[in-house]
Amino acid sequence: SITNNLKQYNMDRHIKNGMLSMGVWILFLVVLFGSYMTFTDSPFSDLLDEETGGFISGAFFLAWALIWFAIGKHYSRDYELKKQAFIKKYEAIDGNIVRSMFKKAYFSDIARMLSRVFFIAVPFYVAANVKDTVTLKNCIYIGILMIISIALYGYYKKNGTKEITL
Repeated sequence: SITNNLKQYNMDRHIKNGMLSMGVWILFLVVLFGSYMTFTDSPFSDLLDEETGGFISGAFFLAWALIWFAIGKHYSRDYELKKQAFIKKYEAIDGNIVRSMFKKAYFSDIARMLSRVFFIAVPFYVAANVKDTVTLKNCIYIGILMIISIALYGYYKKNGTKEITL
């Protein structure tokens, strides 16, 4: 009974984390498109596709919201499973120290992966958006991608552990 309640609690927590991830994504889109519409004085209808009366735009929005729900739920489960395995592996060490070590190792691995993603995004951004001449806007976007990549790699190098692999 206790294990069933614990599983139910974990499932609910994973669903909540999926909802949180989806909510952050939706908030990001609202801020992004809201600021775009405000700065350009564009009506909301400019964001919707004309061919289907906004159906494709709505479906795209819903699909990405569900994708971010799945990402949040997956990483919540992944975090919990790896945390339990890590704690079991180092059960001779104080629990607070092990949890702290795990957080650093787990998030530094994610930072390393995201650092690579942002680094790889630079040439793809250049290929997709830089046509004849490089504009100030292009330089700003490329600089932001590079700064994020370097910062995440720095976090990985500072907090990563060589003897602990997840």
